Amino acid sequence: MKREDVLRKGPYPLLIDGKEVPSLSGKTFTSIDPSTGRALAEVHEAGPEDVDLAVGAACKAFESAWRSTLPRERSKKLMKLADLLAARVEALSWIECYDAGKPIAASRAWLSGGPGTLEYYAGCLLGLSGETLDVSDKTLMDFTLREPLGVCGLIVPWNFPLSIALLKMAPALAAGNCVVIKPSEVTPLSTVELGALVAEAGFPPGVINIVNGPGDPVGSALVRDPRVAKISFTGGTESGKRIFREAADTVKRLTLELGGKSASLVFADADLDKAVAVAYTDIVRNSGQVCGACTRLLLEESVADAFLDKLEAKLRAVKIGPPEDPATEMGPLVSSAQAAKVRKYLQIGKAEGATPKAYVDLAGRSDTASDAFLPPMLFHGATNAMRVAREEIFGPVLTVMRFRTEAEAVAIANDTRYGLAACVFTRDATRAMRMVRAISAGTVCVNTGVRSSVDAPFGGFRESGIGKERGKEALLDDTQLKNVRYGL
Repeated sequence: MKREDVLRKGPYPLLIDGKEVPSLSGKTFTSIDPSTGRALAEVHEAGPEDVDLAVGAACKAFESAWRSTLPRERSKKLMKLADLLAARVEALSWIECYDAGKPIAASRAWLSGGPGTLEYYAGCLLGLSGETLDVSDKTLMDFTLREPLGVCGLIVPWNFPLSIALLKMAPALAAGNCVVIKPSEVTPLSTVELGALVAEAGFPPGVINIVNGPGDPVGSALVRDPRVAKISFTGGTESGKRIFREAADTVKRLTLELGGKSASLVFADADLDKAVAVAYTDIVRNSGQVCGACTRLLLEESVADAFLDKLEAKLRAVKIGPPEDPATEMGPLVSSAQAAKVRKYLQIGKAEGATPKAYVDLAGRSDTASDAFLPPMLFHGATNAMRVAREEIFGPVLTVMRFRTEAEAVAIANDTRYGLAACVFTRDATRAMRMVRAISAGTVCVNTGVRSSVDAPFGGFRESGIGKERGKEALLDDTQLKNVRYGL
């Protein structure tokens, strides 16, 4: 689809109390197409006063309507929204193609799972319940209730904007909460379009609100508002730490899905073709802008050269180009600023003694002239002490290291402030289980890449965050547990 077929003519609005509205200040910001560097759309920018209205509308909807809506009715509305979303997946895929620079084939694949997210929690909520406890005091009947928290503030990143908005929104609504969503100011358009489907799905006004704008002041206003019971944030670790500190003043519930520097351990007995395919995907998928990607590639010395020969051959053949081309496998990064950050790490790595190597020459190509395009790259000759092996680069770059023993591989994998995910490739089942226990990460995958799904929990250890997204755990995290002790 052409840009004019899927984009709005005027500025993209906020959604407050069931109505699409401009910001009170009238201020707008520009969304940029990273593949061209040109303006894509204007978007109304919220201020603290707009956030105040959105939170107020959510509080009103929670008390007057949503918390008392029967579970089966909440389920029906989520299912209706899933149906409406399914009918819009193609248009939304093109919007994210232009707004985030995602190759259209990949954009379709990712957003096709959006309706399933809503359907999963529409089903899960019907089984949400407390339990009866056989306590030691026989003069009491004791039972628990699962109750909603109230208003949840959902702060969404730019790498998978609509998919992650749905992963945060669906369990919150299923549990009986109302939400205020803040999309990334870099990629807000698809989430705004989600808001356009809310009234049609039958949600009462104020149950779902959307406020566009930067983390400061929009996100900060959500975090500081005492009426907001929970903040769910996906993004960088430093931003997560600021939210952690600010949320302490009102002792909010938090889910923080933060950064990662995950390791992929490839042993000599591994299926090398399978391991190479995963490494290739981690560097190419979404131009490497994936928090769960294994960006530290740990290769057993005896197979390292053979592995790299295979990987480098695949990287040389990757199709980089405009995201609207169906043949494109890798498009631009989300912005010129993000690409500049990655280029800075290339200089840092060189200064530390590592050797960056690019595998596609983009020089002189008119279709990749935007500063947001980068080729896939590997850092050779790195050690785990280098910044390029310790800091999240968030681009199409893997840092290659070698090991000789199992113990050395585990030590390198765990020597990080993060703990989001890891991959292990080996045909030895006993070794695989030793690795599962030894590696300190929230998700450990054996002989497969890190792939999250709506029906399994995802979340990291240490500075990769707190709490879990996806799975039944996300639904439980959006409730509070009340104990009732009834005298007989």
